Amino acid sequence: MNTRKYLIKNSLVACLVGCCVSLASAGNPPFFTTDAVLNAKGELLMTQKGTRHLDIFSADGKSLLHSFPFDEIPTGLLPDGDKVYVTTFEKTGRLQVLSLESGRVEAAIPTGSGACHPMFGPDKKHIYVCNQFDNSVVEVDPVMRKVVRSVKVLREPKSAVFSKDGKYMFVTNFLPSQRADVDVVAACVSVIEMDGFTKVKDIQLANGSNALRGMCITPDGKYIYVSHNLGRFTVPTSQLQQGWMNTSAFSVIDVAKQEFVGAVLVDEPDRGAAGIWSIACDDKHIFITHSGTHEVSVIDHPAMLAKFESYKDKSRLDYDLNFLYGLRERVPLQGNGPRNFIFSGDKLIIPTYFADILNTVDINTLEVTATDMNPGRTETPENKGEKYFNDANHCYQGWQSCNGCHPGDARTDGMNWDLMNDGVGNSKNCKSMLYSHVTPPSMISGVRESAEYAVRAGFKFIQFFEPEEEMAKCVDAYMKSLRPVPSPYLVNGELSDKAKEGRKVFEKLKCGECHSGPYYTDMKMHRIGEDIEFEKGWDTPTLIEVWRTAPYLFDGRAATMEEVFEVHKHGIDKKVSKKDVEALTEYVNSL
Repeated sequence: MNTRKYLIKNSLVACLVGCCVSLASAGNPPFFTTDAVLNAKGELLMTQKGTRHLDIFSADGKSLLHSFPFDEIPTGLLPDGDKVYVTTFEKTGRLQVLSLESGRVEAAIPTGSGACHPMFGPDKKHIYVCNQFDNSVVEVDPVMRKVVRSVKVLREPKSAVFSKDGKYMFVTNFLPSQRADVDVVAACVSVIEMDGFTKVKDIQLANGSNALRGMCITPDGKYIYVSHNLGRFTVPTSQLQQGWMNTSAFSVIDVAKQEFVGAVLVDEPDRGAAGIWSIACDDKHIFITHSGTHEVSVIDHPAMLAKFESYKDKSRLDYDLNFLYGLRERVPLQGNGPRNFIFSGDKLIIPTYFADILNTVDINTLEVTATDMNPGRTETPENKGEKYFNDANHCYQGWQSCNGCHPGDARTDGMNWDLMNDGVGNSKNCKSMLYSHVTPPSMISGVRESAEYAVRAGFKFIQFFEPEEEMAKCVDAYMKSLRPVPSPYLVNGELSDKAKEGRKVFEKLKCGECHSGPYYTDMKMHRIGEDIEFEKGWDTPTLIEVWRTAPYLFDGRAATMEEVFEVHKHGIDKKVSKKDVEALTEYVNSL
């Protein structure tokens, strides 16, 4: 692929008149675009987390034509004639049916916790929705307006594609679903057989694969590409050169064999491509957005495939930082945080999550036209902090951001890491950042006295960058603003009968002596078990949103909460019935 000159054309959005809605006003909140598609008219539809609106723009993004509010955060959209199906989630998870003629929601179909990624099935008669936190995919009949079939996958499904013959659905599991104290820890792609709507296989990707985000299938239907992070958790976090901690990759799955074939790195030896997000392809190109380094990769598809298929030992491919040399162009974009994008004709249409600038890329010339879609956009300290948290341009050589180890809104990656702050050779499970500022000390070993200290040390010793205090304070503000997602174990927002019984077991076993107060932690160190590494023990973690933070215990040895109690007897010094263990598990997972 020849090197081309990138031309950036900045265009300002003028004030609109007539039937169009005025865009330019002081103090506009950020959009935080969660999905974008083109409808049959060529109009640009975007769902916005920041405003909770579905916005319809002109194709060039310069004119806001219509804006429809929703009662929950819109997470994905699917246009269909005079209707738009919109997945929303805050507490329940629904597929909402919006009439473009009336501007009203005609129906709100409950699907499950974390509803996202709506898509028509091969027969065009059913809609399929991923329920990220319910760990399920559902089939919706849009005529009957109800869920007709459901299937469980492994953990946090966020995207899916169908095989060309329509017989199988391939679904990403965002995070690994296993214990972490083993040699191989990686997320899987689940395979669903469509006739019976049953899961028939889980395809594990390369060691360290996590944060599975995008999927696409090749035009001939032979391969599926999955974009994801690749964590090098087997080595201490002592440096960053050549992707020592985190790299970005897309995995190749053989559709017919339903097997993982290999993973292609999209970084370079001295330049990371962090924040890999969405992926699309045609016969000529593969396109990948990098939300951390604010660019899009354009890969020569036939050349890549020829080199990939002739690569002798594909098990070593996920360490080859030179593989794409000469086959890929990195196109810098305007704005910050390109995530989802639209591939249409000879153009890529790419919103930026943290800037509301729309990039239109001509795939033949690689020229970029940038349009400011939200003039007057303002950011709170929390907004800025989230941007800094996800920005890899501050990191040495752009290898990673905070998001690299804490994906999914500053939560966990499900793996163990050997941090340098408490010695070497003692890997411990990655923690969620939720409530870290109000439950000191930080780290499971308590080596950081506060989250404020940990934030600044994290930039210095993980990204090898000294942040200005304003940046660090904004990241503090962002992390303090995090709020728990309602547990999918709740029933209509309340404890189930089983969980209520579990609360009694929790009290009987005196779990509250350590897990006390509003955050279910006494914020003290305790010696738990026999293999205690540190004399002072471990910091007591919060139990809020613990259903989301598997695996458990300091080294992730328990894959599920039930194993915490049943296998490892955590906090249990007397005989407890299986019924009580199940009830206790239900209660803790409901917090």
